[in-house]
Amino acid sequence: MVKVHKLHKVAGISAGILLLLLSISGFFLDHDKWSFLYTTSFSSVPSQTLKSEKRLFTSYFVDDKNPQHIIVGSHRGLFESFNSDTKFSKISELQILAIVPFLDKLYLATSDGVYSYKNSHLEQIALKGEYITSLSVSKEKIVAVIDKESLVTLDKQTYKVLHKTVVKIDKKLLQEDIKLSRFVRDLHYGRGLFDGDVSLFINDYAALILSFLALSGYTIWFFIKAKRYPKLVRKLIKTHANILAILAIFPLTILAITGIFLDHSSGLGKFMKSVTISHSLLPPVYNRLQSDIWSVDYDGKSYRIGNRYGVYASKDLKHWRLENKGFAYKMIRNGDNLYISGMGAPNRVLNNNRYILLPHTPHMFRDIIKQENKVQYFSTMNSNFTMPEIKDITLYTLLLSIHDGTFFSSWWVWINDFAAVMLILLGITGAMRWYIRLRRG
Repeated sequence: MVKVHKLHKVAGISAGILLLLLSISGFFLDHDKWSFLYTTSFSSVPSQTLKSEKRLFTSYFVDDKNPQHIIVGSHRGLFESFNSDTKFSKISELQILAIVPFLDKLYLATSDGVYSYKNSHLEQIALKGEYITSLSVSKEKIVAVIDKESLVTLDKQTYKVLHKTVVKIDKKLLQEDIKLSRFVRDLHYGRGLFDGDVSLFINDYAALILSFLALSGYTIWFFIKAKRYPKLVRKLIKTHANILAILAIFPLTILAITGIFLDHSSGLGKFMKSVTISHSLLPPVYNRLQSDIWSVDYDGKSYRIGNRYGVYASKDLKHWRLENKGFAYKMIRNGDNLYISGMGAPNRVLNNNRYILLPHTPHMFRDIIKQENKVQYFSTMNSNFTMPEIKDITLYTLLLSIHDGTFFSSWWVWINDFAAVMLILLGITGAMRWYIRLRRG
């Protein structure tokens, strides 16, 4: 008992602050829809963190009639420039998830519904208050996805809702095996156990419990060392070791292990992609994927959605069929061509009912620009695009860089690994101490 106590104390003291940082940053990163994460900014930050701010750009538009006219969408807002040599002006603070040009107007998927933009006029046209994660526009309809779950069709002339549904794919079409790399990411990002927000809430629960344990653990240690407030210390010890903390051990262990794998995703990439997990072993979420609509397209005849398994098509929004395998992160229509950006899957294009691979294109490209019959792929890592100048970072980027260790140094991942190992050790020793106390009454 004494050795377990000392081991628990040493692990807690040495890694408590790190675990507190990881739990708080992880909690907010799980809720990346919150607007204040992008409206709160910081200017005095390391240069490598400033570069990471580019990840927030989501879409890019170049006017065919005036190539100097550029509009860029970001979680930070909507930016516009009429001359590539001048600075961009900020049009809106709204989070822009997608820009879809159709004829002479732009349609925007935003954090507050669907907007249109034309001649410097921004207008909200539908679904006020809804977080629109994907958007498609055709001659007669606008199809929007609310928070990766609800599919809404709008009349393009009146903007009235024609139909709203949750996509229900036949379980027989979801019998796909996945790679370990995909499973690790799904588990760590709060989408790998149950459908909807349940997996996310489990992560939240684990993060909040870990924050409490770190703060209460340090308080107990400090007061014992200072020989002060013995009654308060006894109460804190009872509160510190409780059934809620014991129940959190399971999700915290998952987060610790998957975090180590993600810290070394470049080195472990080949191994994780070589390991296939049978569908029969996967958690319940993989039998439904109702909250997993990453992209959408409607060509006037067929509806298509993209999820972590691939592209599914339907004529009536009721009966879906798997049309093409591979995580469909983004679907961007340009005329008769549908460009599909893959996440951990190949990029491809749908042309004349055939899916054709797009080799030598940026992984997870966000948008496409077609000029003079040449397609350019907009990626946050591509420096060939004229972009708004970034002089500060958002709270989101700050938290992300703290969570993955890049804020401090490239070698900081090893510090995070140490914290993850200590977290597992704390779980084991904490459970042992709780069980021994329970048996003693």
